[in-house]
Amino acid sequence: MERSFKSLKYALLVVLLVVCNQGQSFADPIQPGNILISNHGGNNIQLLDPTTGTVTTLLSVSSTPIGLAFDGSNNLYINVDQGIQVYNPTTATLNTSFFTGIGQREGLAFDSVTQNLFSVSYGANRLEQVDLSGHLVRTITIPGSQTLLGVTARGGKLIVTDLDNGNIYLATTTNPTVFTTIGVASASSTYGVDIDSSGDIFVNDFNGLMDKFHFNGSTWTKSIFINTLNTPANGLSIGDDGSFTISQFGANTVSIFNSDGTLRHNYTGVDSPDELVVFAPIRSSGGGPSTSPVPEPGSITLLASGLIGLGAMVRGKLRRIRPGA
Repeated sequence: MERSFKSLKYALLVVLLVVCNQGQSFADPIQPGNILISNHGGNNIQLLDPTTGTVTTLLSVSSTPIGLAFDGSNNLYINVDQGIQVYNPTTATLNTSFFTGIGQREGLAFDSVTQNLFSVSYGANRLEQVDLSGHLVRTITIPGSQTLLGVTARGGKLIVTDLDNGNIYLATTTNPTVFTTIGVASASSTYGVDIDSSGDIFVNDFNGLMDKFHFNGSTWTKSIFINTLNTPANGLSIGDDGSFTISQFGANTVSIFNSDGTLRHNYTGVDSPDELVVFAPIRSSGGGPSTSPVPEPGSITLLASGLIGLGAMVRGKLRRIRPGA
């Protein structure tokens, strides 16, 4: 009788452990304000915590990661080799077979209007539009393009850069087969691109510049907006307050600039920063869930501790920032 009772207790304990494990949840390593950066010199995604200034490795992938994008459910999509992998931070799992396309990847963007991803095939000089089930929606070619590289989507607009001829192409995400060339940045040096809430388009020039394209009602005009960068790469995100998060590849630095182009903060010690994305609930004009937008702080506030409080939302992701060098 005593042996049977011990056996019963053991069986109940096993059942309890199984039930508990089934309901186990993992601590999400990506917190609001974190900046995710692809390491172009390695096979990993870096996580920058702006509240501490520390940079850690979030995860490693099979080859050099390039494009990064969050969907509305906080899944992180990563361009790797000729396809897209997806990381679920809640379960800490990486789906390496989410999508396989043709050609080496570069820029990656999520569009909240169509709920689709737009992935640049640098190797095949085309875009591949992919739904969140990993199915190819369409292959997009741009007449006259040479080497497509950067891409962004916001408020239903789709902008793509051409590394070699320097062209900036504009379309809508609902009709992404008809593009207009709005101007030329810099031949052989045109990289990351983003659009602000007013419709101005900004482009990273690897020669150390950021170009601004403004539509005056009839034509697009180009001007140099920042001229103090160190080989800015494919990482460029604009917040609703007009701030810029930029990867300075040659300086191993991620930098925050104010809406007027003045430096706000530098984060050094980031390995070969290429593309980046900033995590938060939503950006009001796209890049996050289709639910009601979270109010955007108009400015950041220095706290007594020397840390920075809530900052700008960048491509649908909320940022906190710490003063840098």
